[in-house]
Amino acid sequence: MKRTMWKRLCGMLLATTMIAGLTAGCGAKGNESAGGKGGEGEPLNVGLLVSTVGVPALYAQNQGWFEEEGLNVNLVIFPTGAPVNEAIAAKQLDVACSGFASVYAMANGDCSWIAEINTTGGMGIYARPDSPIAKASGSVSGKSDMLGSAETVKGAKILGPLGTSSQFATIGYINQLGLSETDVEQVHMEYGPGFQAFVAGEGDLISISPPYSYDCLDKGYVEVASFEDATGVELMDGCFARNAVIESRRDDVVKFLKVIVRAMDALQDDNVRFDYTIKQYHENAQEFTDENMRKEIADRKYVGTDFIKQSDYQLGKAMAPISEFLAGQGKITEDKLPNVAKSFDPSLLEEATGVKVQKFAN
Repeated sequence: MKRTMWKRLCGMLLATTMIAGLTAGCGAKGNESAGGKGGEGEPLNVGLLVSTVGVPALYAQNQGWFEEEGLNVNLVIFPTGAPVNEAIAAKQLDVACSGFASVYAMANGDCSWIAEINTTGGMGIYARPDSPIAKASGSVSGKSDMLGSAETVKGAKILGPLGTSSQFATIGYINQLGLSETDVEQVHMEYGPGFQAFVAGEGDLISISPPYSYDCLDKGYVEVASFEDATGVELMDGCFARNAVIESRRDDVVKFLKVIVRAMDALQDDNVRFDYTIKQYHENAQEFTDENMRKEIADRKYVGTDFIKQSDYQLGKAMAPISEFLAGQGKITEDKLPNVAKSFDPSLLEEATGVKVQKFAN
């Protein structure tokens, strides 16, 4: 079994360079898997991020579980979801474990959303404690914990990466206050630089994800809205595959999901998850303190066997509002929206687990 490690700097290269790098190296180095040699069949190329969504595949590889299923899995690590989509489109990947950016692949109509891996709690919008925004409450009916008002937020400078879950939260938040995008200034900044800028005094609000959201609280900043309150959506990261691969290698994809669910079930043990995950984060230059790791474990749950057995669980439920948001931003054309709903395919997960899985339908 082969694991290809991508350095974080690959994310700064052009998409074409990244795609070529899958086969040519792109500054990556090959490492022996802790799981051993792997299966003898055609490799199943799986793209992932070293985050909550990618840890189950990494853990399964470490345990040798893909090999047990006779799978030859090649894990390819990417810095963000955007290059994952580029590699999928170039047919350099067969399957991917990714987050918010996955919706773009679904919209293209060539991939299916086949499993969800984790909830994405811990995201939110933050203000300084002395800000008028943090002192205003009661503006949104039924959401007493949501702070801010139309008067205090209008004209605010809000930091955060555009076209992401953070902007999705920002738009949901200001809309609930009766404001539109033209009423605020959204400044595009990636999470790390955005956090540093906010600490330095720039911006009035920041929309951000772990571990930086935890760092905001540690510095005494105030959460004005959680992602869930801002959007009304429980976002989930997940797994998707190219339709052509599902058609030609369905048994392999089902076996892959079987192993991923097995890993998610094992990672329900907080101690096992803590020890393995923080080691992976540190090895990939992610600064996660022990305290922040415990917070992430509390906030982000794995969608294992017990989770999918819940009567109200529906595969793809968060995808519809996300795709509609991106269409409103001009990131997805209206004619591609139906592709997202068509992409939800619980049948492989059902084969892998023996559990009947509902799919979301508008």
